[in-house]
Amino acid sequence: MIVVDTLAALILVVLAWRCLLLTDLFRSIVLFIVFGLLMALAWARLDAPDLALAEAAIGAGLLGVLLLGTWRAMGSPDGDHRQPGRALQVIAAGGGMVLAVLVGIALHQLPVSEQAAGALALERLDEAATQQPVTAVLLNFRSYDTLLEMGVLLMALLGTWLARVPLMESLSGDDASRGTELLPVALRVFVPVMLLVGAYLIWAGTHSPGGAFQGGAVLAAAGVLLALAGRLRGDTGDSLPLRMLLVLGLTVFSLAGLLLIPLQGAFMAYPPTLIYPVMLIVEYSLAVSIAITLVLLYTGSRGLRRGPA
Repeated sequence: MIVVDTLAALILVVLAWRCLLLTDLFRSIVLFIVFGLLMALAWARLDAPDLALAEAAIGAGLLGVLLLGTWRAMGSPDGDHRQPGRALQVIAAGGGMVLAVLVGIALHQLPVSEQAAGALALERLDEAATQQPVTAVLLNFRSYDTLLEMGVLLMALLGTWLARVPLMESLSGDDASRGTELLPVALRVFVPVMLLVGAYLIWAGTHSPGGAFQGGAVLAAAGVLLALAGRLRGDTGDSLPLRMLLVLGLTVFSLAGLLLIPLQGAFMAYPPTLIYPVMLIVEYSLAVSIAITLVLLYTGSRGLRRGPA
């Protein structure tokens, strides 16, 4: 398999190089999506299925759709907008590769000991009430990081609202739901499956690869598919229930840490008997907020409404 892994690594480098050097913006975006899918396979080969799921769902899937939507919303064909010079592109690409090599060397030279964070997390995995080390780290050993990541995601959404760039009207509309009989059938088949898979990935995160971010990304992909078909549209109106769902994950996560302080004496320190149910509640709350945030980032709108059936 060393030959396959080496070939995949070389293809990744070539794809990254072509993404930077291509002057055709559309082709560059397509290559970026292919790069993301191949990167997901690379993470799977490195025995990192959680990263592979996140890369495929967010890196290649949702981010690819966002880039394509932005390209379409620009309303100008490739070549009409000013491109940086070839020398600047080569410098940027070369600088990125040098930086990647330096980071790799630095990581390789880091001391590895039995007291490393990963080893400590594995040793105390039973205390986390989960058999999945990644979930244990995100919700127990590094819970502050996960809480702040949700805050960063909400800040990104607020940034799109301040920018006032409504992409939905450029991406879907009445024309999106006409012209083919295959689309309604595809929606009826794939959307329920995606919702089921997303809910399963959230639950599976307690004992196997999965979790709130992976499951939330799959749920968001179902929403994006509905938006592409015109069944879900952006809305300029404010919706209190939608706003409550947006902050649901951040609120539940914070309350779980605050309300249990009298039992454990510390913020986000959970009693052993309550870790598993608290973890499930927090994971599903986070996934709902993540899914809605990603869909709103895609639509560039403040709210959502149903489109024509």
